Formats: sequence, C-alpha cells, structure tokens
Amino acid sequence: MTTHPQWPHAVLDPTAHRPTPFRQFVLKVHGRCNLDCSYCYVYRGRDDGWRERPRRTPEPTMRRTAARIAEHVREHGLDRIRVELHGGEPLLTGPEPVLAYVRAVREAVPADCRVTATVQTNGTRLTAAALDRLAGAGVRVGLSLDGGRATHNARRVDHAGRPAWPAARAAARRLAARPETYAGILCTIDPATDPHDVYRSLLDLDPPGVDFLLPHANWAH
Repeated sequence: MTTHPQWPHAVLDPTAHRPTPFRQFVLKVHGRCNLDCSYCYVYRGRDDGWRERPRRTPEPTMRRTAARIAEHVREHGLDRIRVELHGGEPLLTGPEPVLAYVRAVREAVPADCRVTATVQTNGTRLTAAALDRLAGAGVRVGLSLDGGRATHNARRVDHAGRPAWPAARAAARRLAARPETYAGILCTIDPATDPHDVYRSLLDLDPPGVDFLLPHANWAH
C-alpha cells in the first residue's frame, strides 16, 4: 500500500483562500458626450451599440447598483470605498445626476463606511456653480486632457469642430484654486507629441497628480 505525506495545512497561507473585496467602483452616469475626439474608441469606433443604450443611467439602475455595492460592503466589512463617476461626459446635463448617484451609494452603504467620490470630466461643463455644488457634496473632480497647451488638445473638439481647450483650460484654473476638490489630470498619450513638453505643460496647471493612458490601438492603427 502506498502512503502519502500528510497535507501541510498548518503551513498553508489561509489568506490565499479568501476573496479579495473590491474597494473601487467605476460607474457610468451618461452614455453620451459633448465632444467628438478623433481617437475616441467608443463614439468613433465600429461598435455603435451605444446608440441603443440610455442617454443617462436610469434612476432604478442607480438604486440597484447602490444596493449591490452596499451588499458587497456589508459582506466584507469594508470601512471605506471609492466611487468613480464617468461618462460619456458625466456633467453633460449638469452636476445633479452625479450628485444623485453619489447620494444613492452613500445612503445605501452602512454608516461606518466612508465613500470617497470622484467625477472624471472633460471640463467643458464645469462651471463655477457646478464646481461649488460638487465640492459642497464632497465630490472631487478629475480633469481629462491631452496636455497643457492648445496644440496638445487639437483632437479634442466638439461636434461642430470647435476646440474644447478654452473651456477645459478655464476648468483647470478653477480646480487649481480649489486644491481640496482637485483630483488630478488624466492624460491620453499622443505618440506624435513631445513627452517632456506635455509633462511640463501639465505641471503648469498645478494638478495634485497626473495619470497617463495609452491610446486605444490594434495591429492596423
């Protein structure tokens, strides 16, 4: 009879058998955007399924999503989570849809769970009044840019071909004056631009941090 050594339960790492909870949730607020960026993989891509989806996330979907997040928080005993609001352009119709989503999540989770909320915007709809409302609700604001100069953002235009940079620059200045609300800049890398120039230009906007994204690509592009 063949014998085998006893299974070494005592030396196994028990954490390897435990699920790792999510602490960050990325939620879509709007399914449309006021910009027509030439490199956009959603609205310029071959898959136009977005046309058949709701323009804005319905309230029942918001409430159900908030309830599911709360279930996850309770199941894992989480004391903090992050909620990131995206689009499309999440401020397309003003700050209220963003605020409603954040309220839904905060009301659903247990009282001892801290919800840090951030909205990622192209800045063109970030008026002073909108920023006041977001800041008042404890929602931080991240700005999406391709660089800190007009030439860097030449591919970011609206549906009439007008540049988005003037409004985005104004948004960057407003955010720089509210550092407690400024979440930073999200920059899509353009291989055709000078990386040092882009980086220095972004620092001139006084962000608390910069994250870089690679453009969507495949073997043909």
